[in-house]
This record gives sequence, C-alpha cells and structure tokens, in this order.
Amino acid sequence: TFVDDPNFSTSEQIGSTYANSAYNRGHQLAKAQRKVTALAREQSNYYTNMTPQNGTLNGGKWAQLEAKEREEWMCSDTLYMVSGCHFDNYNTTVRNDDGKTCPVPTHYFKVMLRTKSGSTGKSVASCSANDLICAAYLVANNATATPQLMSVAELEKRVGFTFFVNVPNAPKTTYERTDWE
Repeated sequence: TFVDDPNFSTSEQIGSTYANSAYNRGHQLAKAQRKVTALAREQSNYYTNMTPQNGTLNGGKWAQLEAKEREEWMCSDTLYMVSGCHFDNYNTTVRNDDGKTCPVPTHYFKVMLRTKSGSTGKSVASCSANDLICAAYLVANNATATPQLMSVAELEKRVGFTFFVNVPNAPKTTYERTDWE
C-alpha cells in the first residue's frame, strides 16, 4: 500500500497516481532492497520515496539495474548504492489524480561503491583505492533511454553532488565496464 510519509505534511507529498500519463510511481529505493525489517519495507512505499518515472523505463531498464544490484553486485562486504533523480530543468510536470502538480525528473542515477573482491571483511573507508571499485549510471526519464555507465566523478559534475565523501580512497575518476555490466 502506498501511503503518505508521516514525517511530512500531505501538502508536501505528491501521492496518488498519474492517470492518463506515461508516468508511474518510481521508487527511489526499491522495496525488494529493504529486507532488514518490515518497517524498512513499509517506508519504501512512502510517497516521499517516489517520483514520476516513465512507466516503460521503470518496468524495464531501471528494474534491470535494480536486479543487478541485488543479484550481481551484492557482496559479502557492503555494496554502497545511491539512487536519485536529477532535473536538468523543471519544464515537464504531471498532475496526479488529486490535481497536484509535480515536476518530472529529466534523469535518474545510481552510484555504486564496493570492494573489488567483495570479501575483504574491511570497511571501504579503510581500503586502498586499488581494493575498491565504483561507477555510476545515468539514464534519461523516457521510454527509449539506455542507462549510460560512467565514472562517479563524471556524474558528480553532471548532477552537482559529491558522493562517498567519507571514503577518500574511492577511485571516482575510473571504472571498469566489466565490473558493472
């Protein structure tokens, strides 16, 4: 069940659905990735965890990236993953069934960091750059978009965020395509 986040007023949340549009509720953090507690899974259904995402993207290429996180990139050491949306502009909006207007993100991204071996037993903050791998995906919010793999540094320039600030050795300027495809 999709519900309002109790930590925000209803007026601050888009809620509902986007009938007669190409968009559905795109979860920033998938419910399938919140297995630690029932509350964590429930929180993934808060409207504050959702943005208008193209339905074809959401059920297709974005879902494939989420599956890779759970099935291929997960490791004994922790996989750190940041998922978010980006706005190159706020020109596109959608109205929900309640009549609220919501800006539509132009892009979505995922940023990943983990140890190379996946089984060092060490925190990433204590590892050397040679022991770590990281990369990012950026994908346009449309039905035909293909996620673009890039370095974390490249994504940082694009979206204006700094990732993994507590991991000074994260190799953010390089990535190996074979680690993340």
